[in-house]
Amino acid sequence: MTKTLAIVACDHGFGHVRRCCLIALDLYNSGYSVTIFAPDSYLDRLRSYIPSLALIHFIHFETKTTLSSLSLSLSSCIEWLDRLPSLDNFDFVISDNLPEILAIRNDAILSAQFFWHDVSPRICPDYSDLCSDLLARFSPLVFGCELFAMPAVRSQLGFIPVGLYKNPLLVEAITKIVSLSRTDLLVTGGTTPSARNQLTNYIRILLKNGPSDFKRVHVDPNLLPHDPPPWMIKADFSVDMFCSLKCAVCRPGLGILTDLLTVGVKIIPLFEPDNAEMVFNAKVVKHLASH
Repeated sequence: MTKTLAIVACDHGFGHVRRCCLIALDLYNSGYSVTIFAPDSYLDRLRSYIPSLALIHFIHFETKTTLSSLSLSLSSCIEWLDRLPSLDNFDFVISDNLPEILAIRNDAILSAQFFWHDVSPRICPDYSDLCSDLLARFSPLVFGCELFAMPAVRSQLGFIPVGLYKNPLLVEAITKIVSLSRTDLLVTGGTTPSARNQLTNYIRILLKNGPSDFKRVHVDPNLLPHDPPPWMIKADFSVDMFCSLKCAVCRPGLGILTDLLTVGVKIIPLFEPDNAEMVFNAKVVKHLASH
């Protein structure tokens, strides 16, 4: 009998939902019946460049996770649990970065590179205590990226290191591209606005000095200047775009890092210094570049 599995995506950023979708595809190909709970807006974008996601069942759901919401009261931090449809009929449940799922499914599996209560001093103390208590009481299985999982994740008794969840179409395409054909630069901050000031300043420098050795500069739609020069274009994050890249200036979230490491380009991280996750990821990127 086919086992059923639910994946609840943290919707703080596109990379979270992307990772959940790639996990879902792996499990679907292993014979599971998979349902993803995630926002439609992210799913529509993902379907546009990973067509096989049409095989996965989706239910629109928003955890509405932000650093601001997690700095409020405990009830505000976990109110999404009351809105979540019943998971009783699923054999397995995977929660992305949100340990509070253990309060309603103490057998849940976690997919995490970091825990929110570990990376920001602004997190509600009661929420932090709840997550720490649930992790200690139930010792869940925690799948985390072998390269980028932070110490608080690695220290879990049930921690299982895994590789990067790569876009299979990108993996296939990059084998056909020679390095000499890569001419472009990417400037991206992802779907969170935290590094916007740094990236905007960098774009101003590009506009003043030109694209240097790059043929084109791909820029996030929300960062693209009005009436840009011909060599500065809107980033579409397609397979063709990634295969054209020689370098990327980015906020180092795990989703974009995965794609950039897949195509093997130089990565220059720009990020907010008070975010422990970004600091950690940038250090890993620097270490990888030096080896």
